[in-house]
Order: sequence, then C-alpha cells, then structure tokens
Amino acid sequence: MTESEENFTLTSVIVVCRHGFGSRVIPHIVHLIQMFTENISEQALVDVLEERKSHLFTRVLNAVDESLNLVHHEKLRQYRYAIQLIPRAMTSDEGGLDAMQQLYDRYPGALDYEAVSCIIDVAELPMLKWLCKCKPLLFKQSPDSADNIFSSASLKGRGDVVRWVVKLFPDTVRNLRYAAQGGHLKLLKWLVKHTKWDEKSLGRSLQSAIEGNHLDTAIFIYNLKPEKIMDKPYLTLESIELMQWVHDTKCWDFADYLVFYAARKGKLEILQWLHANYPEFFSNNVMNTAVEHGKLEIVKFLHTIPQTVCTSSDMDLAAKNGYLDIVQWLHDHSTEGCTIHAMDEAARHGHLDVLQWLQANRSEGCTPQAMENADRHGRVYCVRWLHENFELALPKHFANTLASSGVLKLVSWLHLCGKGSWSKDTMDTAAANGHLGIVRFLHEKRREGCTKKAMDTAAENNHLEVVKFLHGNRREGCTKAAMNGASRNGHFDMVKWLQENRREGCTRAAMTTAAAGGHLKIMKFLNATYKLDWSNKAIENAVSHGHTEAVKWLYYHLEQKLLSSFAIRAARCDYIGILEFINTVSDFSSNTSVYHVGLGNKNPEVVKWYVDHYGNPRKRKY
Repeated sequence: MTESEENFTLTSVIVVCRHGFGSRVIPHIVHLIQMFTENISEQALVDVLEERKSHLFTRVLNAVDESLNLVHHEKLRQYRYAIQLIPRAMTSDEGGLDAMQQLYDRYPGALDYEAVSCIIDVAELPMLKWLCKCKPLLFKQSPDSADNIFSSASLKGRGDVVRWVVKLFPDTVRNLRYAAQGGHLKLLKWLVKHTKWDEKSLGRSLQSAIEGNHLDTAIFIYNLKPEKIMDKPYLTLESIELMQWVHDTKCWDFADYLVFYAARKGKLEILQWLHANYPEFFSNNVMNTAVEHGKLEIVKFLHTIPQTVCTSSDMDLAAKNGYLDIVQWLHDHSTEGCTIHAMDEAARHGHLDVLQWLQANRSEGCTPQAMENADRHGRVYCVRWLHENFELALPKHFANTLASSGVLKLVSWLHLCGKGSWSKDTMDTAAANGHLGIVRFLHEKRREGCTKKAMDTAAENNHLEVVKFLHGNRREGCTKAAMNGASRNGHFDMVKWLQENRREGCTRAAMTTAAAGGHLKIMKFLNATYKLDWSNKAIENAVSHGHTEAVKWLYYHLEQKLLSSFAIRAARCDYIGILEFINTVSDFSSNTSVYHVGLGNKNPEVVKWYVDHYGNPRKRKY
C-alpha cells in the first residue's frame, strides 16, 4: 500500500469511528487521525483527479469534508476545481456522474462556466443530461451551448449525443465539418439524411476529411458535389492512396510545401510519388530540409534526382545538428564538402564525435569561433578537444566553468597541464553547486583557497556535506548570509547544523524570507534561538504568499501587526484562509473592497465568503 493510500484509509477510519463508535473511540487514535485530517492539502481532490486515481475520490472528498485546517470556502474552491476535472478524469461508468453530483450537492456554485465547458467538451450523454437537469435554462442563457455540444460530439463520433441535440433543436442548420474531421462516416450519413445541413460547409468538410486522412469520408463528401477547395489550405496528406485520389479528382491544387513536409518527416514513398507527379516542386532547399532533420534515406533519394543537388551548406548543416551518418554519406557521395562553419557549429552544439570525424577526414578545420561557441554553451569536452587538437587558447574562466559543471576529470586535467586561470572563485563556484569532490580536490591540490562565499552559497543551496567539509578543513568560515539563505529556501537541517556548529547566526532577514516561503518550522526555531527584533515585514511576506499558518504564528507569538491592506491582498490572491483569520481578529475583512477585488479578480469563493459574512454590498440599503 502506498503512503497516499494509507492516508486515505485513515480518512475512512475516522468516518467509521465517529459514526460507528461515538464517544467510545480510543482518544489517542482519534487524535492521530485528526492530525492527518488537519493536514489535508488544499489540492487533494485536484491531485487525485489529475493522477486519475478515481478509486480514491470518495475517500479524499470525505477527508476534505472532515479537514480541520481548511475553512469552509477553501473546501468550496476545491469542489469547484474538482468538478472541472471530473469529465476528463472519470467516465459515468467509473463514477464520474455520481462524483459531480456529490460536489454539486455540496456547492451548486461549482457548476460554473468552466465546468459547463468541460462537460460539453467531453460530450458524454449521461453527464449532459445531468447538466441540463441542474441548469434547465442552460440553452436559453448560453445560446452557443447546443452548437458546442453538437460540434464536440460530432468530432468524437458520439452519435447518441448528436441525435439528442438534433432532437432538442430539429430546425438548426448543421455543419458537417466536425464529423468529417473525425472520420465518422456512419454519423455523417445520418446527418445528411436526417438534418438540415449547410451546403456551404461542404468544401471545409472535405478539407477536414482529407486532413484527417479519412479517404472513405472524403469520397462521400465529394459525391455531395462540394465546391473546389480554392483557398489552398495547408493540407497534410498522409497516404499515397489519399494523395492519388486528390490528384485524380482535382478537388485541390497541390503545392510545393508538401514536398518540404515529406522531407522533414522522412516520408520517402510520399516524396517519390510527389516527384513522379510534381517534379517542379523540387529544389536544393528540399535537400537542406532533409539534412536539417536528419533524414538520411531522403537525402539518398534526393541525390538521385536532377532537381536537387548538394552544396557545402548541406554538410555544414548536418554537422551543426550532429548527424554524423549524413556527414559521412555526403563526404563519400558528393564533392561539395563543407566549410569551416561545420566544425564551428558542431562545437557550439557539443557534437564531439562530429568534430573528431571532421578533423580526421576533412581539411577545412575551424576558427577561434569554435572555441568561443563551445565555451559559451558549456561544451567542456569540446573545449578540451579543440585546445588539444587545434591549439586554440582556453577561455580565461574555464576553471570556473569546470568547477560549476562538476566534471572532476576535467578539473584534474586542467590542473595537471598547468593551464587555466584559477582563483578563489573556482572553489566558491564548486561549493555553490554542491560538487564536494571538486572542492576536496582544489583544497588538496591547489593554493587559491576560497572565500566565505563558498560556505554561504553551499548552505543556501542545501549542500550540507560541502558545508561540513569546509567547516572541518578550511578557515574562511561563513557569514550570516549562510543561515539567511538556508532559512529562505526552507533547509531546516542546514539551519540547525549552522546554529549548532557555527557562531555567525543570522539577521532579521532570515525570519522575513522564511515567512515568505511559509517555512514555519524554521521560523519557530529562529525565534527560539535568536532574540532579534524581527521585522513586521515577515507577516507581510507571509500574507503576500498565502501562508496562513505562518500568518497566525507571527500574529500570536511575535505580536506582529495586521494591516487593512492585507485583507485586500488576500482577496486579490484568493487566500481565503488568511481572509478568514484576519476576520477573526479584526474588522479589516469587512471592507467592501474585499468583495469588489474578489469579483474583479474572478475569485468566486472570495465573493461568496464576503456575502456569507457581510451580505451583498450591491444590495445594501443605505
């Protein structure tokens, strides 16, 4: 059983305990279960649906219902988000309809425009009938709904839904395009026979059938005598049979982009057919396209026809993109060769095998631009190879680049060959990136050392082993920035280790930035350990980032002040938990701006929260 399933089992247990045993439940068991329900995520329902764990839905829903840390309107928000996901995550047979009903019973407002759109898009008949039952005025209030249902159902081939919509609105003129696009010939024939359909849509319908590679559907529509497809859309023809039919019927004029499409996708048979029927579409640019996308078989074919000839840019392009097989084939079968750009660009993209082959088999060589390209893009092995084979100068900062990349083998090579520009920044860089092996190597083999920045940045990035090594082997130490950075990023073990082993401590910024991240455990530790005058900026940061528990703790334990602007900020950002807390300790949340800001930022649960607590300001009598 996974950890998540164990948690959901706990939720089931608490329901049974409360309703089955009442006061006879063992207190410590209830306490443990309550600890779980208190910590249920604000995204629990959404996570279950996105991960398609529909079998856990009811248990998670019960956990949300029972949760003690979510305020009522936060639960409503979860219900609204969940009902939007259910149509795609659960079919009616999998309990999707029942799940939506449960959510709707809890919060009718969850069935908003987005949820309706999701149900319509899936086009499942039981869900659509349920939707109309819940919203009997749906088609009157949203005239486009019926058309959207028809389009979605036609595209998916949902004949039951199509017939249902047609029965509701028998006089509507129907577009055949969507059924054609999906290749649903049986449904298409039914629509032609039983509905009023738009003859002007036949051209677009034929185009959709062709684009979908549905030959039988295309033939059926063509026999309805559509107008010729005149606007030259970019049709992607995927089969010889379909192309031959389009060619024979002349329902569409072929264009040269099809040649480039086939070359790009490596569709050799289609390309051969196009050459047999439309040789005028071929040019050297087609060869470039095939080379650029690594299609060797296409390159071989194009080499046999007179319309396309190789140029030096072809091998350059193959080298740039790392297609060594094409580079080798062009070398063996054409005389155009390449230019210095081949090696320069291969270096830029890190194609060391291409560089090695070009150097062994061609004479064009490279320019200093190759080294610059490789260095700029972090191709450290290419930099070394270029230096050793072309005597190109190493970049001044190459030692730092290697320290950042973590390749100890290359750091050792650079040290042994006595090259590179080394500095304290080299070890600082290795420490910041957590490369303990390189830090140890530099400590043992070189004399530059490091600065306090090494431990500061290692602590900030949670590289505890690096921090311990620096602490035990070097004298530079760190600054208060070490604990500040660790606090900001939520690294509690690092903060605790620094407090126990170092004397630098932190500044007030540690609490401020920890609050911004909602790192409550660190906040409590800092306050218990360091007696600093913590800035009120901490509670402002906690509010701004939606950390309700951090706000509560700062208010009660550090006596930090709430401001009237905090309620407006919470309404704007949809932080209902913070809004609720502010309301328990002040009257800031009663400001009508909370309602209007929630409305303007499309946060319906904020609006409902305000109305439930203070009434609708638009209906007040003054």
